[in-house]
Amino acid sequence: MAGGLERVYGTEEDKVNCSFYIKIGACRYENKCQRIHSIPPISQTILFKHMYQNSPMEVAIASGNAVSQAGIEEALEKFENFYEDVFLKLAEFGEIEDLIVCENIGDHLVGNVYVKYTSELYAESCFNALQNLSYENRPLSMEYSPVLDFSSAKCKQYIDGTCQRGGSCNYLHLKKISTKFKKSLFNQMYEEHPEYREKKEKEVNEKSPKKHKKKEKKSKKKKTSSSRESSRRNSIERQKMINDWNETGIQNVSQAQKMMYGNNMPAPVYTPKVSMRTSPELLQLQLQLAALKEQLAAIKMS
Repeated sequence: MAGGLERVYGTEEDKVNCSFYIKIGACRYENKCQRIHSIPPISQTILFKHMYQNSPMEVAIASGNAVSQAGIEEALEKFENFYEDVFLKLAEFGEIEDLIVCENIGDHLVGNVYVKYTSELYAESCFNALQNLSYENRPLSMEYSPVLDFSSAKCKQYIDGTCQRGGSCNYLHLKKISTKFKKSLFNQMYEEHPEYREKKEKEVNEKSPKKHKKKEKKSKKKKTSSSRESSRRNSIERQKMINDWNETGIQNVSQAQKMMYGNNMPAPVYTPKVSMRTSPELLQLQLQLAALKEQLAAIKMS
């Protein structure tokens, strides 16, 4: 009996607990849901409800509407400033494993920010320290989240560029951030809080001391400086890293177009590159793809 309950817990077969809440950390029915939303008493993950305030331009992007190049640049700059500020602030309370921001525009997901720490102690420290505080003159609404694996909460179709629900999807659509820029924030976290890295290395060495003995000797001889780039716009090395990330994203969009249109796929429209941490043309391509999907749906209906 107990084994059967464990098997169905958090699945669609579970008639008691809300599977969407367990998987996503939010449910579109919210308090009206007929199943239980069990907020954990403690967790590695904290949810900040509706913390990020989307501009009208960002809502248009999430909805798949046509947006000007200048509008895309403005939206990206606004989001990346927010992400940097929040990441470095939350890193003061403990080692961050991941920080994600929802692009969804549904009432239960819009503006949601999830931070996952490497331990529950770090999360508890953050949770206690930020009680009754505000961000941009708005009180923080926080709760521990049952989500520990973001990969199962993400919308797979959105990642592939094929989600037809757009911003109204109930799975997580994450706001895009350059992988290299995100890595630079982690590097800064470890520079400002070396105790996080030392604690992790100590735990690893205790598990397998012989294996890491040689690595420890090498690290003493060679100390690498992983200081985060001071400039956001004039670093050639940073731009190269961003371009590498952009190429991967453009390829994903192109693959989605081929799946939809086969040999009749329209030629992609590339806009001039601008020196940004996250490239606007990737978002532009996604907007074009959304418009093409609407055209295809209209053709099928007719």
